[in-house]
Amino acid sequence: MNILFKMADAARIMIRSGRGPGALLRGGASIASTQLVYNCSHYIRSLHTILDVGANIGQFALAVAHRYPQARIYSFEPEPDTYLRLQQHTRKIPAIRTFNFALGSSDGALTFYSNAYSHASSALQVSAEQILLKPQTAHTRSMEVPVKQLDQLPDLPMKSPTLLKLDVQGFEQEVLRGASATLRQIDYLLFETSFIPMYNGEPLFDEMHHFVKSLGFDFIAPVGFLQSDNLQILQMDLLYQRRDNC
Repeated sequence: MNILFKMADAARIMIRSGRGPGALLRGGASIASTQLVYNCSHYIRSLHTILDVGANIGQFALAVAHRYPQARIYSFEPEPDTYLRLQQHTRKIPAIRTFNFALGSSDGALTFYSNAYSHASSALQVSAEQILLKPQTAHTRSMEVPVKQLDQLPDLPMKSPTLLKLDVQGFEQEVLRGASATLRQIDYLLFETSFIPMYNGEPLFDEMHHFVKSLGFDFIAPVGFLQSDNLQILQMDLLYQRRDNC
């Protein structure tokens, strides 16, 4: 019966978003990303440029391309196998352009921890707390991937309104440190933050909130969250707006 309730809820989310339940049969579709984009759309009426950092296999890119069909989407995914799936899932959407490298505070290379549960792959190692809560994240393999600063990327035209979405598993602050000039062109900032350390060395909610405020962004609303089996909120998706646009 629980499975039936979950299926009904999934269908409700897809219908409400305008995508329809059939979208789940297509590669890369995600209920969570569809719900996230739907929630954001209550606060963002239109977008012309979207930076999708931490694209995974294209879940967010596909959802946001449906909701904002006029937008140009730049999707970044460093893990090679995951990137191939991203390319496959987005190849029929000309508005989506993909990049196979990480973004950070410097140019060069970094050690990346590819997780058997691909959503948990990160430039930071999975914490003991996360493994305890989600045992499927215990298995990782390290690799070296290229990393670039967002500010140093050529040929990345942006038209306002713009959204920078970060889902890089605790590495968000490093991406922002390499984007100080680009942030002046960003209207909305969406990122996931943790309330307990899901990755070793990641900044938690309080630090990230104050850091983003110092960059000139004001909080709009929470638009998604991840709970443990005992209903503890582990992570939350937060939406911010550049202060001079508020």
